[in-house]
Amino acid sequence: MNEADYLKDRVDDQYNWLNNKAAQNKKRYKQIRVGELILAALIPFLVASIPEEGWMIGPMKVAVGLLGIMISILAGLQSLNKYHELWVQYRGQAEALLREKLLYVTRADKYELGGDAAFRLFVQEVESILSTELMQWKTLMLRTEDKKKPTADKEEA
Repeated sequence: MNEADYLKDRVDDQYNWLNNKAAQNKKRYKQIRVGELILAALIPFLVASIPEEGWMIGPMKVAVGLLGIMISILAGLQSLNKYHELWVQYRGQAEALLREKLLYVTRADKYELGGDAAFRLFVQEVESILSTELMQWKTLMLRTEDKKKPTADKEEA
């Protein structure tokens, strides 16, 4: 694979993928957090609005309970899907790739001599960044799986 193909098909492609995944996870994380904040803010308002007597007492209590359930569900989704952690991880990897590409393209730092040796070093650096990303993702997913297991399973292991 030549330099131009590698830059386009590997580096740019991976950067775009990581950048898109970072943006998606950032959006999901912020949506969930905003939802939690809004729902949590409504609870004290509704509790203060519950009349001391009358037919509205029951429905208001149900509404407060439902808000609590919705907050729990949103928190569970965030914990399960790791949107914040993935956003930070993907953003870091994308920026590391971009930095390496810019160093290479401008022949700065370790790439100042240019030539085949610089290209081989660039490929090694890029592949190292990408393999690190894969290992971090696997570690994060394994931690998520461990948290899903019942406590009894953890104690037996």
